[in-house]
Amino acid sequence: MPYVVVGLESGVPWPTTETRVGFRGDEFLLRPETDRLAPTVVLEYEAPMTYNDALALTRRLLSSLAWAKGGRLLEIATTGGGIPIQVGKGPDARLINPGFRIDYLPDPPDERASLALAFYREALNVNSTPYKFLGFFKIINTVFRDGNPQIAWINGAVAQLEDHLAKSRLAVLRGDGQNIGQYLYASGRCAVAHAFHEPFVDPDDPEDMLRLTLDLPLVKALAEYLIEHELGLQSQRTVWREHLYELEGFRTLLGLEIVAALGERRDVAINVVPVVPRLNIRIRDRDPFLAFENLNVELLEASGGRLLARCISGDQLFTAGLSLNFAEERLEFDPVQGVAVVDDGSAQAMRYALDRVGFVKAMYHNGALEVWDADRRVLLGRCDPFIPTNIPSFHQVDEYLDRTAIQIRGELARREGVRA
Repeated sequence: MPYVVVGLESGVPWPTTETRVGFRGDEFLLRPETDRLAPTVVLEYEAPMTYNDALALTRRLLSSLAWAKGGRLLEIATTGGGIPIQVGKGPDARLINPGFRIDYLPDPPDERASLALAFYREALNVNSTPYKFLGFFKIINTVFRDGNPQIAWINGAVAQLEDHLAKSRLAVLRGDGQNIGQYLYASGRCAVAHAFHEPFVDPDDPEDMLRLTLDLPLVKALAEYLIEHELGLQSQRTVWREHLYELEGFRTLLGLEIVAALGERRDVAINVVPVVPRLNIRIRDRDPFLAFENLNVELLEASGGRLLARCISGDQLFTAGLSLNFAEERLEFDPVQGVAVVDDGSAQAMRYALDRVGFVKAMYHNGALEVWDADRRVLLGRCDPFIPTNIPSFHQVDEYLDRTAIQIRGELARREGVRA
C-alpha cells in the first residue's frame, strides 16, 4: 500500500522513538529526528483514499497537534510512494559571497515606499504559502485602499510583467476565462484573510495549497512591479538593464543640465563643463596599478552624447583616454588602444609599460572597470566584467602578455642598472 510522508521542522518536543498515534480512524507513525534525518509523520493508506486525501488528513493531524502542544510544525518536505522513505536534513546552510559588494541600495523616498519594502521582506521571510501570498498582496494595498481599485490596477499591470513564471500562470488563468484582478483578489487575498464565508483557503487542503503555490509568482511579480512603477524604487534588474551605475557619480559631478544635454546628443562647450578631479582607473577587487592612479584630467570634447577626456600622469609619460557616453549610459575605456606610454628612456616609462600590460591582462580575465575620484575616494563609475570577443584562446593571449611583461622587466632591470 502507498504512504504519505511529511518531513518537519518541529517546534514541538518530538518523540525520540517511533510512536503511533490514532486520528480519525487512521493510525499515524511519528518517527524521531536524528543527526541526519528530520522528524516525520507517516500515513499508510489504501483506495479509495487518494494521495491528496491522505496528505490533507496528515495535515489535519499536524494542525491538531500544533494546537494541543502549542508549538509550530513546519513542513519541509512531503512525499509518497510504495515505501515510507525517510526525509533527510543537512547541517545549517550558509550563503556566503567572498566578493560581496553593495552596488545598489535604494533609499525609499517616503514612508509608504519604506512600508512596501518592509512588507516585501516579510513576505519573503514567512514560511506559509497563504501568508506569503497575502504579504505580497498587502504591497498593492499600500497604494490602492479598496478592492475595486486593486482589481482595476492588477488588470492593467499584468500585461507589463516580465517574470517567466508569472507570465506562464497568467496564460493558464486567461485560458480558463478568469478576470485576473477579480480572481487574485477574491480567491487569493480575501480567501486567505477570511474564514467566515466562501471562498476561503484551507491550509490543510492540498488543492488550495497547490493553487496558491502556482499563483504566488504572479502576485509576487505584481508587488515588484508596483514597488518599481508606482513607488519609484528601481529593481536591481532595471539598474542592470539600463546600466545606470556606469556613470552614476559623474552625473552628480557634472550637474543635471550638462548631463541632460549630452543625453540628448547636444553639443556642450568645454569651458562650461565643471573641472573633473584627478582620477584612479582600477579593476574591481584587484590591487591598483600605479600607472593608472592619480591621473590629471584634460577635457577634450563634449559632443555626440559623449564627454571625452584624456587622463595624464604627473610626469606626462602616461596617458589614458576616457569616454563618458551619456547618450547610451556607458563608461567607455580601451586599455589596449586607448592607453599610451611615452618612452623617454627612463625606468619609470618601463614601469608604466609593465602596469599597462598587467591592466590589460586583468581586464581580459573578466575584469570590471572602476573609475574613482582620487582625492575624495568616491566611486564615480563602473562597468560590468569585460567579456573579450574576436580573440585567440585565452591561453594564447596570456602567453603573449606574459612574454611581453618578461621583456619589459628585462629592460626595466637594465635601466635600473640591475642584472635581469
